[in-house]
Order: sequence, then C-alpha cells, then structure tokens
Amino acid sequence: MAVRLDVGSAGFTVRLSGLDAVGGGRGELVVPFDRVLGVRVMARRDALVSSPRLAAPALWWPRRFRTGCWGIGERRQFWAVHDGADLVVVYLSGRPFHRVVVDVDEPRLTRRRLDAALLASKMRSPRLPARPPRRARGVARDGIG
Repeated sequence: MAVRLDVGSAGFTVRLSGLDAVGGGRGELVVPFDRVLGVRVMARRDALVSSPRLAAPALWWPRRFRTGCWGIGERRQFWAVHDGADLVVVYLSGRPFHRVVVDVDEPRLTRRRLDAALLASKMRSPRLPARPPRRARGVARDGIG
C-alpha cells in the first residue's frame, strides 16, 4: 500500500508514494489536531456517495483507487484510497480540506489511535471556537434592547 497515516502528538500526517503522490500532487499532507472535528470509520460506498464528483486535481480508476483532491470550496476533500472496504474519514474545520479520506490496513485501530491522540491534545490545550459567537438580534452594543 502506498498510503501511510502517522499519528503524532500535535497532529497526523498522510504519507503518499508512487502513483498516489502523483495523483495527490504531494508526498505528504500534515494536519494539526486544532483542525480536527472528528474521526470515523466509514464503508467505502458510503464515503463515495457523500463525496464531490469533481476531480481537482486527482487520479482515479473505478473500483480500484482514488487519490487527490475532490470538489471545490467548502466541500473540498482529500482522498488516498485503494481497494479497502472500510476507510478512515477525518472531518476538518477550515480550508483547504473539509474531509480527509484514507485507506489504511487497520482502519478501526487507526481511528482509535487518532481519537486517543486528539483527546490528549485537547487536554493539553483547550480549543477555541471555530467561529466567534453571534450577538443576539435586536440587542444594542451597550446590552440594552
């Protein structure tokens, strides 16, 4: 398998080689835990259904592999998938990717490792909200409606 996911204390790294690196346009993707919203294991067909169809840039061979960037804007996703039935799906905040989908040897074990490292990173430093809180409508700046 030409895709490897390494979990560190500050984030995770998806390492690509061979055709995956060509299709993905990079040799690795580094994601800090500050951007991670959640991790789950998903069946391949469910992940494909919820994926954009626009390859930008990417390589794929139907039912064989899918590597690279899919979609544009807020729905953009990074895929590094071969023929696995279960995939690790990591949901992210911000750009450039909304979701990272990876095919690894042991997806459930990888998800548990990511969850444990994510929890440990939250214990070290609390998260800031992704968006600042909105002010209630009709309330003036001095707090008097």
